[in-house]
Order: sequence, then structure tokens, then C-alpha cells
Amino acid sequence: MSLVSPTRTVDTTANEPLLAYTVTTSPDPLKASPENPQAPEETGELQIVGSRHSGTPADVQWIKVKVPAGPMSPDLATDLAKVTPRISLSGWTARLDAAAKEFVFSPSAGHAPIGPETGFTIQLSDIPVNRKVGTSPITVTESSRTGTSAFQSRATTFHVGKFPADFYLRNLICTPLIINNGGEVTLTWERSANATYELLYGDTNLDVTKDTSKRITNVKSDTTFYLRGTTGDASNPVVRILSAQVSVIKPDLEIGNLTVHGTTRLNGATTTKDLTVNTANTLHVRTIEGSGAYGSLAIGGRLTLSTEGREVNVLSKFTVAGTTQLNGATTTKNLTVDPGADGYLWLKTGRLDTAAGTNLNAYGAVGIFKNSSQTLHSNYISSGFRETTYRADGAGFLTVVLTCLSFTSNTGWRELNAYFAAKATTAGVTHTIAVPQVTFSGSPSATNQMSVPVAKGGTVKVSLNNTKLPNGAGNGFISVYWTPLGGGPNLTQVAAADMPEEDETAEEEVFETFTADAGAKPSEG
Repeated sequence: MSLVSPTRTVDTTANEPLLAYTVTTSPDPLKASPENPQAPEETGELQIVGSRHSGTPADVQWIKVKVPAGPMSPDLATDLAKVTPRISLSGWTARLDAAAKEFVFSPSAGHAPIGPETGFTIQLSDIPVNRKVGTSPITVTESSRTGTSAFQSRATTFHVGKFPADFYLRNLICTPLIINNGGEVTLTWERSANATYELLYGDTNLDVTKDTSKRITNVKSDTTFYLRGTTGDASNPVVRILSAQVSVIKPDLEIGNLTVHGTTRLNGATTTKDLTVNTANTLHVRTIEGSGAYGSLAIGGRLTLSTEGREVNVLSKFTVAGTTQLNGATTTKNLTVDPGADGYLWLKTGRLDTAAGTNLNAYGAVGIFKNSSQTLHSNYISSGFRETTYRADGAGFLTVVLTCLSFTSNTGWRELNAYFAAKATTAGVTHTIAVPQVTFSGSPSATNQMSVPVAKGGTVKVSLNNTKLPNGAGNGFISVYWTPLGGGPNLTQVAAADMPEEDETAEEEVFETFTADAGAKPSEG
């Protein structure tokens, strides 16, 4: 059992005392003097303990204790002149300011430092206690400062009760003191009949005015029980509070911030706030769920399902901002790759299958590279024109890659209007790509490529052209590959005389979009 100290109020934060104070009484609680004015007065004592909790000393000019005196219920004493004041600090004096109803304690010098090692006690003894039951405000005010700042008055008020002579509330006992989660305790106490009593714990407030014991069941967390006795006039009641505690093994917890420096295990735990694990440690869980309308799971590092057979089920949008690897993955919905410059879907190993009756649609250039692709032509080109015709013995893709290798400063260079160019004509459609003849110093090499589908039995004419600029020094590299579909046969080069005549008017030239910095302008040099 413990006694809750007299209630306390302080000034605003800016004026909160630099010293900490506690107030106790003797006897505990104080007894109001008999209402019969002929009966002798009860006497009591106030003990005020002061200390400095901060490591920096505080300079104090004086400490004042205001004690209300008079015949009314809020008054503590009947006559302050009968009170004996003392302070334990050496060199300090005590006096009564009768007009202000204050006891003033001050050092012999203008001010004195009080540090964390300097605790002190103020005693107001032989107090003739007022004859009215009620609560009296005891105000402690200090004039203090830290460093060289100005001295400032800072106050705190304690509410001290005067109880009827026959009132008592004591011996609040909790049995047992330690229980299992969900267990029960029995509280017992002693009290007088001239008051109302309440038992408070958690969000519960029980009227126990007619009781001297109470059994509390299903206790799931460490709990403090408060027994509050109230008596006196309703306009100025007097309150006494006792407390007792029970400890619960493996308790339920409801807390604010939680900082854990050791091992933490959450077995079936639910949290509605952030849970942060130190980067040097690991959070082990069985299931993580995002709940609510905006529930989400955000992982700053790697998410690994370490056991075969584990699943990741995404029932809404799945956005990947970095690298994605699908090993043995199956999807029955759309898989969209961001169309930005760096967005692509890379099937590093294995194969890409489409089910029977489905289509594989490409709305842009299709590039196919395979270790077993046939290299039809691969060489440097400085100038000139070359044209070769092939016949496809099986369906496949013809891929042409152009790269500009030379670079120069723009000194003496007047224009950049000629390109290495490549054309591929098949089924009456001509596809064209080009790269600049010159890449300027400090810029990346310009690269472009195209892939042209060729049907089985069809022909494809490949034209490579480089007309060098006057005084130019352009140099490039051209590669032509054939990739058969389904592992079919390669292309066969045919002579022009073996080619069927084509209707030149039917040709449609299609210019491919550059896939690299092909249009870079010369830098100033």
C-alpha cells in the first residue's frame, strides 16, 4: 500500500519552478480541530522537501510558502503566528510575512546556488489546524534563475486536506501481488463510515462505499488500484487516496513509444503504429498483413521467401521500381513494363511461350539476340554502298545494328547532316535506321538497331550506305544477324539474277525511331 501525495498544480511551463518539491503532513492525514470553539485546537506539521534534479545549479533568492489562515474551510491554520518555521540549509533564515500570510526563507547573501547534491527540508511545525473540514491550497514560490539570466518568480501549489477527527482510510492490501495473465486478485482495506469511497483502475470506477473488500477478475496487465475516500462539504471536499499494485506474468500491454535494446518476440501480436527494428537485427514473423483502406507493406531491402512452396499473392496493382527476377513464375494477368528509356523485360534463360490461339504483338521495333544466331555481316565501314539479298528457308528475324565509333571536336566542322544508313526491304516494305557519322568528344557513341520479320520463303534485301562528308573522318561498325524462329534454317544469300522482279512503286519506306542519342548536336569547343 502507498499513499498518493497531495494533489499539485504548477504555473505555466515558462514559470515552472527550477526546484522540485514534495509535501507531506504529520499526522497523516491532518485532522481538523473540533468544531466546538471551547475545545483545544489540533496541531499539525507540513514537511516540504526541495531538490534540484538538473545537473546545472539554480541560483535562488528566496523561497516563500503561503499558508491560508482563518476560520473558513479552505484555510489551514487559525493563527500563523503560532507556527514554527525551519529550513535545513545552512546560512538561511526563516520569517513570517503576516500581511501576505507567507513564510519567507532566504540566504544571508543575495542568492545561493542549489545543485543536484543539495537537498533541503522546510518544516512548518505547531500549526493550529482550522476547525473546518476541507482542502487548503499551500503555494510554494521561488525566485530563481540559471546562469546570468534575470531572477523570476516560479510557483507550485499543493492541495492539503483536513479530515474529520473520526475519519480513517488505511491498509489497502492486494492479494496476491503476482498473478498469471487473466487471473484475479482480492483487495481489502480499513475505512471509517463517514465518507464515500471509490475503487479506480484502468477505465473502471467502482462505488465501494459499503465495502471493505473487492474481488477483481480477468486481470491481464500490471495494474495499479486506487482507493479514493471523499468527505467534507461538497463545495470544498477533502480527498484521501491509497494505492496498491499487482504484477501480471506475460501481461497485455497498451503503451506509447517502446524502445527495445534486447530481444523482442511478438507471438500473435497486433500493432496499429510503426514497429522499427534496429538495422543490426532481424524481425522474424509468420504473417505480415496490410490492413485498412490504405494498408501497405513497404520493404526497404530484400524480400526473400526462404522456403520452397511459399507464396506471394497480390490482389491489386503490383509496381516494381527496380530490378525484377521471375524464376519459374506464372501469371494469368497483364504484366506491364514501364515504357521509359530504361524499362525492359529481360528473359535471361529459358523460353517465352504463348498458348495455342494467342498472339504475340509488338507495336515497336523487335530486337532478338541469341547465341546461336547467324552472323550475316559484321565489319567496319568508312564509306561506300553495299547491298545483299537473302532468301529465308524458314521464318525468322533479321537484325541490323549500327554503331558510330569515331569522334572529333567541332573545330572546322560545319554540319552534321550525313549518316550511316541501313535499309532492309521485305514483302514490299522498307525499314530504315541511321546513326551520325561522327560522335563528338565527350558524348556517348550513337547506336541504333532494327529487327525485321521475314516469312518463310520470303526474301530480304539489306542495303548499307555511308557517303562520307567532305573532309569528314566518320567510322562506324555494322552487324547483321539472322535469328530463325523455332530453331529453323538460316538465310541463304541469293544473286540478283535469281530474284523475282519487284514492283518498285509498291515499296513503302518505314523509318524506325532512334533508340540512342543519334541526333546529338556538336558541343562548343
